[in-house]
Amino acid sequence: MKHLELADIARLLSEGSPFAESCRHLAERCPVCGERLAQVEDLMQRFGHWDAETVVREGPAAPALLENLMRKGQNAEGWCGLVKKKAKYQTWGVAWVALEKARGLMAEDPGLARSLALVAAAIAALLGASYHPDSVADLKALAHATAAAASPPGAEPFETLRQVAAAMTALEQGTGDPAVARDVMDLLVRACEMTAAAAPTSRSAVPTSR
Repeated sequence: MKHLELADIARLLSEGSPFAESCRHLAERCPVCGERLAQVEDLMQRFGHWDAETVVREGPAAPALLENLMRKGQNAEGWCGLVKKKAKYQTWGVAWVALEKARGLMAEDPGLARSLALVAAAIAALLGASYHPDSVADLKALAHATAAAASPPGAEPFETLRQVAAAMTALEQGTGDPAVARDVMDLLVRACEMTAAAAPTSRSAVPTSR
């Protein structure tokens, strides 16, 4: 009997009981199948997605697709324009990798981090109902919150607050996952602190008379 491929494991997991239990039972007895099951579960955890078939289909290809997208544009506006034109970029996997990269760059390059977060938000806005609207809303909330928190020095405060508002709206429409809510709120607190720190104080804004 041949070993299960990643796609086979993903299909069985997505089918639910009793297929998922049978897959796990086989994986316990076969080291090769067990290793492949672990790969699928790692992908599900990395991409924050409930459906094994989706992550196996989209996850491995997502980093290369994002790199390809970034080579073809120069900024958030260009990348988002390409996303709207090319269906190959309109996947949960590409959005998640963009968000993952954005959060890793927030301290080092906030401008690029913000642009990538906006790309993730643009992709999330194009995802179909097959991805589950409430989970897509969670993704939108994380993307907009990251864009707000990554606003570089000198960024327009109104734009940051617009991202904050979009994140809160999406969070209210989401799954209610406490972990997602915690991540979003942490990012929004950071965004508001940065906006407040960048705003002129009333003392400095009003000239003093002598």
